[in-house]
Amino acid sequence: MAVPTGEGKALEAWVLMKLAYTVRRHMTRFWRVSLRQGDGTVLPAGASFNFPSQRSRIQPSSPTAPGYVLIEHVTDTDRRFELRGSVQWKGRSAAKHEIDVSMLPAAIGEAIRNNGGGYPHGLPIVAVECKDKGGYGPLDETRQTLARMYDLVLVTQPIPGWSCRIFETNTHTRWGRKSSRYISFFQKGTFGIVRAGHFQSGATTLAGHYSIGHYRNIYTVTTEIGRLQDSFRETLSRIGSF
Repeated sequence: MAVPTGEGKALEAWVLMKLAYTVRRHMTRFWRVSLRQGDGTVLPAGASFNFPSQRSRIQPSSPTAPGYVLIEHVTDTDRRFELRGSVQWKGRSAAKHEIDVSMLPAAIGEAIRNNGGGYPHGLPIVAVECKDKGGYGPLDETRQTLARMYDLVLVTQPIPGWSCRIFETNTHTRWGRKSSRYISFFQKGTFGIVRAGHFQSGATTLAGHYSIGHYRNIYTVTTEIGRLQDSFRETLSRIGSF
């Protein structure tokens, strides 16, 4: 992978590949993992993986567009997902929110990519914020992540008669089930903040209440990335109930 030089991009790329690797290593009985180019084709052997250099929408289909990790269920062909870096999602307010590492259904990604590009709407299945910073993460850092999740989650449906967790506006492709409570939505998925340093105790209390994982000292405490990987595998194992 050719990692962009922007602040924190190396950590984003590392987390993305760690999540992909844990599926490849521990869940091959149920899931296949492959690196894809920006048009959905398999990344050729020896080619560089094109990690996004800045936040953006999902780009129109092109082999030079940012790549992603495709995770496919071995037997259930409807369970296909794209694990991506630096994608902007659009909230209920129409504001755009960058998610450092996020996962969406492949059907949503394909509909966006094959129809000129755009933004996924709704609450991601996975949303990880990467903070390549030392010291203690303040309470406001977690508040910002929570506020982003509140704007994204579809506790009210975007169109009468719809019931979904994620949708896109090019073809009105939809995925997942609606929940009437924020906290119920947040309990279904892998949400977290990965940090080079620590977190303030008040921030950890807030995060725990809303099912946002805190992963501290990510470079030096190996059990922390392990906890994130465990959460991701658990999310995949329960994806049928989402």
